[in-house]
Order: sequence, then C-alpha cells, then structure tokens
Amino acid sequence: MDNVKVRYKDKQFEYEKDTTLLDISKDFEKDYDNKIIVGTINNRLASLDSKVSRSSDVDFYDVSSALGRRTYIRGLSFLFAKAVKDVINADVKMVCYVDKGIYCEILTNNLISEVTVEKIKMRMRDLANESLPITKIMVSRLEAMDYFTKVNQIDKAESLRFISNSTISLYRLDDTLDYFYGILPNNTSYLKSFNVKYIKENKVMLLPPVTFKQDEKIKFDKNESLIEAVEAQSKYLENINIGTSVGLNNTISTGAYGDVIRISESVLNNQLFSVADRISKNKDVKMVLITGPSSSGKKTTARKLSLFLKTKGFNPIAISVDDFYTDMKDRVLDENGEPEVEKIEAFDTNQFNKKISELLNGKDVVLPKFNFSTGKQELNDKNKVHMSDKSILIVEGIHAFNEKLTEMIPEKNKFKIFIYPITPLNIDNHNLFKSTDNRLLRRIVKDNKTRALSASNTLKAWRRVRKVEEEMIFPYMKEADAVFNSSLIYELGVLKTYAEPLLFSVPEDDPNYDDALRLINIFRVILGIPSDEVPQDSIIREFISGSCFNDL
Repeated sequence: MDNVKVRYKDKQFEYEKDTTLLDISKDFEKDYDNKIIVGTINNRLASLDSKVSRSSDVDFYDVSSALGRRTYIRGLSFLFAKAVKDVINADVKMVCYVDKGIYCEILTNNLISEVTVEKIKMRMRDLANESLPITKIMVSRLEAMDYFTKVNQIDKAESLRFISNSTISLYRLDDTLDYFYGILPNNTSYLKSFNVKYIKENKVMLLPPVTFKQDEKIKFDKNESLIEAVEAQSKYLENINIGTSVGLNNTISTGAYGDVIRISESVLNNQLFSVADRISKNKDVKMVLITGPSSSGKKTTARKLSLFLKTKGFNPIAISVDDFYTDMKDRVLDENGEPEVEKIEAFDTNQFNKKISELLNGKDVVLPKFNFSTGKQELNDKNKVHMSDKSILIVEGIHAFNEKLTEMIPEKNKFKIFIYPITPLNIDNHNLFKSTDNRLLRRIVKDNKTRALSASNTLKAWRRVRKVEEEMIFPYMKEADAVFNSSLIYELGVLKTYAEPLLFSVPEDDPNYDDALRLINIFRVILGIPSDEVPQDSIIREFISGSCFNDL
C-alpha cells in the first residue's frame, strides 16, 4: 500500500495512505495534557475520522485548547438538543453565551422543572457513555431544507436559504440530523463532562468544563446583571421580529436596513441614558468606573455617557487609565522580558490614588498624559482640572475595577459599569454568534484602519488578548453596578463589508488560516449592509472610522 509523508511539529513521519487523524494522533497523545478531540490537515480544521490521503502537515488539539474547546461545545450542544428531544420531544434554542456557558430556552409550552432538567442530564450521560458515532453526511442544500422543514426546525431551514452551496454537510447522532457551522467530535465519548443548571421557567444554563481536569466540579455562579441584560436583549429582538440572522437578512434584502440601524441605536442610547439616570439619583457617586474586554466600545460609551450626564446638570471629567502607565524604562518586565503593557503592575496606581483623592478633596490637579511615542508620562498645566459640586469623574480602562487603582477611594463614591457586547442574534436555534467573535471582527477592522495590521496579525495577537481578559477583566464583572450591552443588531452586516476582504487575505499556509475561515463562514449567512446610515456617534464608528468623537 502507498505511504504518505506526514509532518508534525517540524518532524516527518510515514503512514499508510488514508490513515485517519485519530490513528495518527495516538502516536502523539503523550504531548498533550488532555484528550485530543480535533486536528488540522495543512492548517485546516478536520475531524479525527478524516483520512490523510496525501503528504501533509498535521497538528492536534486537546479539549482544553481554543480549537478543541469550540469543537467540544458544538458537540455538547448537539448532545443537549438530542437529549431534550428524547426526554420531552421538544427543541431547544441556544440563546446566548453567558460567562462560561450557554443560556438556553427549552421550546415547549409546558413549564419544565428541576426534575426535568435532571432527566435531561441523565439522558446526556447515557448518550455519552454509549460512545455513539457522530458522522458527517453530504446532502444537497435543498434536501436539507426539506428535512428541517419536515421536522419543524423552520429556523434552520430558513437560514440555509442564504447559503449558496449546492451541497452541505449534516451531522448524524443516532436518529437525529443537525447542521453546525464547524467541526464536531467524531463520537459522544468525548462529551462526558458537563452540567445543566435550571434557571427559571424554561431557561437553563448548559455548562461545558472550564479546566477539563478530571476532578473538575462544573458550577454556575449566577450573575443577575448579566442574565437581566441577556433577557432584555431577547425581549427586544422578539419585539422587532429579528430573532435570528434570517430576520435580519429579510430586512436587508428589502432595503429596510436603515430602520433597523435607527432602532438599534435608539435602544442602545436609551439603555445608556437609563444608566446615567441611575447615576444622577445617587448623590454619593463622585466617579464612574468603566471597564470591559477589548473592542467592547468603552471609549465611545464613556464619551456618550459624559454627554448624557451633562443633560442631568453634571460636569464630567474624563480620565483614561492608560495615561497612568509608568514610564517604559521603569516598567516591570513580562514573561518575555519586554516592558509589561497589560497587567496592573504596568500602571502607577499610587499616583492614580493620590491624584483622585486630591481631586475629591477639592484640590487643583494636573492629570498626566502618556505619550506612547516616547514611552513617557507628560505633565502639562493645560491638563489641570478641578472638581466643582456638579463634577463627576468618568474613568475608563481595562483595570478600572481593580481595587489597587482606587483603594483610597470610598466604595460609596464609585459607580461601576461593565461594558460587554452580548451577541445580538443567532444563526439559528442551535448555532450562535459568539461575543468574542463579534469583538474580534471589530478589532480586525480597527487594527487594519488605524495601525495597518493584517487580519493575520490581529488573529495571532487575539490569543494573548483573550488570556489577559480571562485573568484580569472578566473576574471583576460581578462587581458591576450596571452591565451595559454594547452590541448592535445590525453590526455584523456592516462589519462584513470591511472584515471579509481582510479575512480572505489570510493565505492557506498561514497558521491563522482556520480562524480566518471560521469567521468567513460566519459571514456566509449574513447579508452586507452599507455604512452610510450608521450615525457618527455609533459605537461601530469606533471601529470602522468616521466617529464624531475625533480622538477615538
């Protein structure tokens, strides 16, 4: 039998032609801390039952890696939907990623109970223990649409209407077929670790592992503010009859996207004005702390909040945490021996506390301005500020909630806003747009426009960005007095016109190619929207340019 050459981690091996990735992966299991769940062939993601038919570069990813975790979550979603169908003969809607899990609605007219949820979990465990194969089958797109119509999954049938492929891949688990935008595990034995928590009525949290360690207890620490924001978003989408990408596409195809833009912007402004109203009614609040992950729209939100507070009679004073960076030459070094830029140790927290305390005590204070070109703080009398009775500090930055930054300031004087773009809509009931992808697309566009970076550069840097977020930003979300949802229902249509060409520029031999392809596939089901009707004060303008806030 013919052999093929396989290169793995810069070393070359030989295998029989058509050996599966699963069989090849067994020779390298010792390189991984957890179970290998998916692989790549020439930088393209592939299920472990894929055959290597020609000389190729291969790599593997365990369940704890970013690619492996996505594969696990898709498989777990299929397992959950199948179990709900088996137990109560109902479908499910994956509403939104929330914290470490997926907020779901079980689509039945009968109220479910915690007992029902336990039965669903038991069925999921049975399916996982049976090691049932999850197989891929090729069918025509029209056949798939007919099938989903017959089983009353109209959301899925309608979404396939906007895909141009003549054939598509469906996944089969036992007697159930489904369509997913990405690779799934090749059998259910990979999916033995999970939890399902009852929330209320027909709402549950589907929870994958966080660490994927064998003894991990998968818990859900409920964040009421975040849940409220998700439910408000769902209600708003229901009111305007755009629950999935299909509803948005139907609106775009009729040329009525302008109204969707105006509605979406009005909802966001109303949400922010409500926050301003809460602040104005609390006489103790002297400073508003604004934080959130990368590309969540912190700068635009801070500027608009200042304007809204002015209508309440306040005199806002804007402060950026970034201006309190220590000089580059004095900065602590990161793990690579470079001056730290992400951690709180890169900032002069003593200086921040001192100047804010002086301001609150009625003193005139010269605020620093960090010069990123010279790597130094600069002090100039034109940046001298003074707080009057109606002054309020608007502090924005990734470490705004970190106690070290404001430890000298009484808690009663602080109002904390966590900005987080909760993904505005789903592809269908089983396929979600992720907030992290939403933010990544924003950043790809902004990096290209402001720093001339390629999509590949941003994709590569994103792994570090996400690591910092998980360690230094999201743990503080629970301290928020308000969670501000900065997503806009129409934004993926606008971002498509800017981001898609950049993603297509990533070559197939690029290590970031699979991530680029995954994002391209997201855009397959979204029609493009011109940006001409996007207001100049929109959060999206922070990323596509044209903001009326000229310093963004």
